[in-house]
Amino acid sequence: MADERDDAAQDGVVDKGLGAEVVHHPAVRWPMLAASDTAAGIVLLDGRYRVLWANAGFCVLSGWSLDQVTGHVGTTLVHRQALEPSWFTPESRAGAWQRVQIGDPEAGGRRGVLMSETRLSSRREGAATLWTFIDPRDEAPHSASGASHRFHDPLDGMASVWLFEDRLQHALERADRLDQSVGLLLSRLDDREALRARFGEAGFDALQQQVGRRLVQTLRGEDSLTRLGQGHWGILIEQPVSPEGLQMVALRCQEAMEAPFRAEHEAPLLTLSSGIAIYPQDGDMIERLLESAEAALLRAMPASHTFFDPSLRAVLARRLTFREFVQDALLQPTQYFRIVYQPRLTPHEGRCRDVEAQLRLLHPEWGELLPSEFLPVVAEMGQAVWLDRWTLDRLAAQRTAWQAQGGELAALGVSLDVDAATLDQSVTDHRPLDVALRDLSTDLGWLSLELEERAFIDQAAEHAHLFRRLSALGVRLAVGHVGQGAVDIMRLASLPVSRVTFGPSVAAALRRHDTPAARGFEALARCLETLGIEGVVTGVSTETQCEVAGCLANGLVQGDWVCEALAAEALEAWLAARA
Repeated sequence: MADERDDAAQDGVVDKGLGAEVVHHPAVRWPMLAASDTAAGIVLLDGRYRVLWANAGFCVLSGWSLDQVTGHVGTTLVHRQALEPSWFTPESRAGAWQRVQIGDPEAGGRRGVLMSETRLSSRREGAATLWTFIDPRDEAPHSASGASHRFHDPLDGMASVWLFEDRLQHALERADRLDQSVGLLLSRLDDREALRARFGEAGFDALQQQVGRRLVQTLRGEDSLTRLGQGHWGILIEQPVSPEGLQMVALRCQEAMEAPFRAEHEAPLLTLSSGIAIYPQDGDMIERLLESAEAALLRAMPASHTFFDPSLRAVLARRLTFREFVQDALLQPTQYFRIVYQPRLTPHEGRCRDVEAQLRLLHPEWGELLPSEFLPVVAEMGQAVWLDRWTLDRLAAQRTAWQAQGGELAALGVSLDVDAATLDQSVTDHRPLDVALRDLSTDLGWLSLELEERAFIDQAAEHAHLFRRLSALGVRLAVGHVGQGAVDIMRLASLPVSRVTFGPSVAAALRRHDTPAARGFEALARCLETLGIEGVVTGVSTETQCEVAGCLANGLVQGDWVCEALAAEALEAWLAARA
């Protein structure tokens, strides 16, 4: 704390009476009566908010002595919350209680307390303002109407404002480090004044508690909820954060209000409105993010939600329409999905040894959609595993048909990029993946399953037994989409994989033979050869890329320059034409 003092401030003279003490401050010569058995802190300030006097209760709450605070500007001693929206500000005036922190953060840490400010009509000897502080854990203050405004109830499942602000600050810091987003929702109870007039302060406070409990039950355990003023709540959402996800949170909160509430002998129906802001695009600091969420809330109609960015509403409407279409397609997969096959060739001989099976979604207006355009939506709906299992079933049937025809088709290997959740036996029909595949076919030596690199590494230990059982069935395991970051050769060597698939970004870097990227790739190819791991370069679009990829021992190349993805019948014709 700074040592700057008001020269006029001196030690007080204390006269002890019965159960109380009368303090005569030399600067103001104004008797202040402070009950000795109360824990409330009292501070007297002048017109410039300099501390004239503080009682023992304040010294206990703050950890400062009277000598330390006398003469200091009072506003430097009080830390107000950053989460102070405009509707909360009026409650911090005219005697209402507000949440603040006092104390030296370096000495013993700040302490959350409730503070009330009273403007003195008679400014005797320069005294202009009286501050009162209480510890909310000891006793809750009461408004003039007798209603209690609690700082935080540890049993209601909500975080205090201070804890919420701390979590929000840490969430923003994590988002910066991981290049992620954070969602902030401000929700308000609609028709607050009418409810307060109808049920009184006590009844209105009981309704707020019921709303808080429903919100706690609605949100995930990792989400944070706090109460911000009368009839307002703040909700912090971390990963995963998307406009669709935040909209779903707002809708679930609105749905939680549908059942009647209890108030005296009535069962009122309540509604919530929400304003949504996303970090960092809607605000790069807590205060700015809060302002954006509040601005969105001001635009929200009753029982609705609004984003700070108005354009998101139209975008989400289109996405919702598309989501409904995908949901219908999953109910009738044979009508909307089709499987195509893209050949993988040896770079020198040009011989087709393998094909990658890819899904296409047939949209009535947009035509044939690529996996990147619809698989994320399928995953959000929790149907990625089901779709993978359906695709494997179709592939097994197609493989049987090719074997009946004989020829080159019967000798082709088939690769499928699967979602990491497919490895989890607790989904779909609760059958482990190896059991489901064994039910499809007794000969699985043709199948190769590719998993994204990060997912494979993260789940290698958990699914070690499953990987061994798949290998025993003849299924090849491959790490897919390698090359988006650094390649960990030591980690690859420890994985039960026989193939590595490089993403299009690697092929794009192989523009010429004499580039550092080409030389680095050649060194990586030698490492893979030593480990006995086959390499596949996807996204090949030029002859030079194909030639550079030729350094892969027993490797393959794939891309539109080699051959576009074909339907089963077209693949048969393409192979026949090359024979």
